[in-house]
Amino acid sequence: MSWQVTCLVPFQSGGNGDVYLGRKSDTNEHVAVKFLRDSNIPHLKKGFTREVRVLARQLDGMVPILGWNMNADRPFYVMRYLRRGNLSQHAGKLSDTTLHAVATQLARTLANLHSANEIHGDLKPDNILVTEEGHLQVADPLGIGTLFTVLFSENRGGTPGYWAPEIAAGASISHAGDVYSYGATLYHLLMACAPKDGQQLDLAVRCWERAPAIREVIAACCQRDPVVRPTIQEVLRLLNGDSWAQIEKSRQQQKQLTGVFALGLLGLLAFALAA
Repeated sequence: MSWQVTCLVPFQSGGNGDVYLGRKSDTNEHVAVKFLRDSNIPHLKKGFTREVRVLARQLDGMVPILGWNMNADRPFYVMRYLRRGNLSQHAGKLSDTTLHAVATQLARTLANLHSANEIHGDLKPDNILVTEEGHLQVADPLGIGTLFTVLFSENRGGTPGYWAPEIAAGASISHAGDVYSYGATLYHLLMACAPKDGQQLDLAVRCWERAPAIREVIAACCQRDPVVRPTIQEVLRLLNGDSWAQIEKSRQQQKQLTGVFALGLLGLLAFALAA
């Protein structure tokens, strides 16, 4: 980096990292610097390196990083400081229209991430920052260093209540796990209370009166079986007006077409071998 960060003061600590506020020496703008606390533990450093790699791709909707140094005694990266904070403070205060817009923006960010063959691993309101213009930027992929995040190994992580049941049981992070965390995040924003481990969120929203479209998204995303959850692209279809029943029907039709195609290929192969 051709610049330095000065005037560092502690801001947040938790998990396996610490965040400081400071000023960028060349522009004097406020920045946040995230340090890995236990760089001598190999799987934690590997996870932090992955976090930097994902953010350095500058995917739309992810918080942009300004610089990093993985060879420092305490590895770190620098990002702009967003003084408006995170989404947690807005839980229960969003109108149905605004909540739908938030859900759509977050789904598009996850779609960008998944299309790039990346996984977030720890989506929750605390990890979604709000810019001065009111846009959302997702931070902390894999979640090393904030609040109550738990990191079990180099490829497992998440936050109790927001992580999918299979992740809590020890499975690796996945796109399906991200979709569950997305639904749990919307649950928190709608209900104004954080989800709890073991809570059946797909059932908890059934009798709620507000935001029927968002409740259908939550119910679909927070199914316990990861196989039957929607993909993030299917979530966008739900947000655009399709019903979960329509999507399930499309899935079944696609499955039937795939089966017919596979049988056709087997028939051609048998014919070729017999010739």
